[in-house]
Amino acid sequence: MKIELIAAGLAAAIGVPGFWFSTAKDPAPPAETVLIAADTIAYRPIGNFHRNGKSVVPPEQQRHVAAFEIMKEQVSGSEYAACVAAGGCKEADRAPADGGQAQTHVSWHDANAYAQWYSKETGQHWRLPDEAEWQLAAAEIFGDEAVESDDGDPAQRWLRQYARGVTLRGLPGPAQNPKSEPGANSNGLTGLGGNIWEWTDGCMQNGEVNKDGSLALGDPYCSARITGGRHRAVVIDFIRDASVGGCAVGLPPDYLGFRLVKAP
Repeated sequence: MKIELIAAGLAAAIGVPGFWFSTAKDPAPPAETVLIAADTIAYRPIGNFHRNGKSVVPPEQQRHVAAFEIMKEQVSGSEYAACVAAGGCKEADRAPADGGQAQTHVSWHDANAYAQWYSKETGQHWRLPDEAEWQLAAAEIFGDEAVESDDGDPAQRWLRQYARGVTLRGLPGPAQNPKSEPGANSNGLTGLGGNIWEWTDGCMQNGEVNKDGSLALGDPYCSARITGGRHRAVVIDFIRDASVGGCAVGLPPDYLGFRLVKAP
């Protein structure tokens, strides 16, 4: 207020009609989004489930997902750097060489901080997608890594699960530099299917599978969050590089990035 009064006084002194100094800044332009129509998906929660004291894979459940808007592209290095410069985000462990490339090496907390900062900058409400929204948006890119369990040899079941995960992820080996898949999926989202997994707001679930296949869910474990990519993985929320540890469930992601949903 003092700055504005001084500026107004200077304007009057130098005789500049209609001059007014303002410290307000224009809101940041919103990112390009894709509208995902409402639909019902075959959704399988990920976490620890039991039946009669034995660990089992939960059956798929029909889940309705309301329509939503999601960023067409992953948040880029330059976009994340703007949040860091403004004091809204912590500096990432690694910045991409090209600012237009997706920002990786960020934790769930980093991604959530960016969503809060970006909401203030744009005057709109942005958040991470939940895991069902991400699945619907990913369309044909989504892969369910689950292998149905039985009463057979648990070692053989583990080998089947590992083989399924390798098939979804690709051949094991050192991760290449972060790379978003070129082109767009059937929903128009770009960057999916590469070696960058994306944070969601979904939590690791716990519960019992009833005889009729329904689920009795317990309290979720939200210190571990679901990431979406060529397969799903549950990663501890403060981890920035899951390839060196911190993956709670599933094969570890190569790189961690994110995109946001624009809430109504």
